[in-house]
Amino acid sequence: MAYGVYTPPGWDGATPLPLVVLLHGAGDDETSADRAVVTEQLDRAITTGAVPPFVMVTPQGDRGFWMNWQDGSHRYRDWVLDEVVPAVRRDHPIVEGSAGLHLMGVSMGGGGGMQLWLNDPERFASATLLSAPMLTEQETFDFLDRYLPREVMARAFGEGEEGGGTDPYRALATPEGLGHTRLVFGAATRDMKPIRRSNERFHEHLEARAVPHRYMVFPGGHGWAAWSKVFPVALCHQLRDTCTMSAPPSWRIEVTPERSVAP
Repeated sequence: MAYGVYTPPGWDGATPLPLVVLLHGAGDDETSADRAVVTEQLDRAITTGAVPPFVMVTPQGDRGFWMNWQDGSHRYRDWVLDEVVPAVRRDHPIVEGSAGLHLMGVSMGGGGGMQLWLNDPERFASATLLSAPMLTEQETFDFLDRYLPREVMARAFGEGEEGGGTDPYRALATPEGLGHTRLVFGAATRDMKPIRRSNERFHEHLEARAVPHRYMVFPGGHGWAAWSKVFPVALCHQLRDTCTMSAPPSWRIEVTPERSVAP
């Protein structure tokens, strides 16, 4: 298993920085952030001061949903939390504790990132989930059933109604479910319809229960060209208590009162 590491321009390599864990989608790998459309956006945001410097790690996740499979054959969550994050902390000066750890996920990485985060919500200071299926447990099975063989579903999630996932609607039914995490999520205007609708519905669910979050609808489709433009805005809100970076007028951003990143 492999992982890629992004370090910011102008960094002295000694000053501790926050660590952002970027979880890729299905069909991508640990080289996902090694494309100009992503790195140029990150470099520019840091160089201009719009976003504070950070280290980013992109682990290899195959098509494993970023979870420990129920049949015991794959342990992607353990790989990220128990191997990748400690390895980056050994090789780079990283801000200590949960205040120095942030989660980002796109597509499968957003859905799997939600599960990885909800398994231990106190571990991360913030979570950004883009173009992710924000579904109940049963809806997730129905959604993935279009793309995956039943035997793979059974191996990963388990059999029957009591699968291996955590229902985000139940887990985030009150503000206390967030722990100390700052939550940002959203989908693109030309995203897959089930994903667009699920994000809107999840936003309505959280808003009705006064669960703090930032919900974004941004131009583009289901891909890196759209996500890379969101990264700087999302990171600004993840890494700063008060973000002054404004999104383009074409975006829709709705905020349910936030809390500080610091526990």
